[in-house]
Amino acid sequence: MRLTLSFAAFAAAAALAGAASAQDPATDGEYRADLIKIIEVAADSRCDADLMGETVLSRCEEQVDQIGPALASLGSIEMITLQDSSGEGTTKVETYDVTFQSGQTLVWTIGDKVDGKYESVGVSG
Repeated sequence: MRLTLSFAAFAAAAALAGAASAQDPATDGEYRADLIKIIEVAADSRCDADLMGETVLSRCEEQVDQIGPALASLGSIEMITLQDSSGEGTTKVETYDVTFQSGQTLVWTIGDKVDGKYESVGVSG
C-alpha cells in the first residue's frame, strides 16, 4: 500500500509512548517521537499542523478522511524500529518499520525538518 500523503500512521500504546520519551537518537532515531505523534493524530482522522510543513499538511487534509480509518483498522503500534537515517540538518530523513497489532508492517519515512515542521512524511507497505 503506497499513500501519496506525506504523513504517518497510528496510535502508540502507553508502553510505546513511554519508550519514545526515553529514546536514544543513535539507536531509536531522532524523529521517532514526532512520528508517533503524527501517527496518533492521523489515526484519529486529523492532521498535526504543529509538526507538518505546508505541503504535507495540505496533502494530509485532502486525504485524512480515507487514511484515518484505514490506519485505525490496523490496530495499535506493536513495534517501531529505525531502519535507516540519511542526510544532515534540514535534509535528514529517517526510515522506520512500524508493525501494528494486526501484524501488518508498514515502512514510514519522516524528515526534511525545517523550522520544527516536516516537509516529508510518507508510508509504503
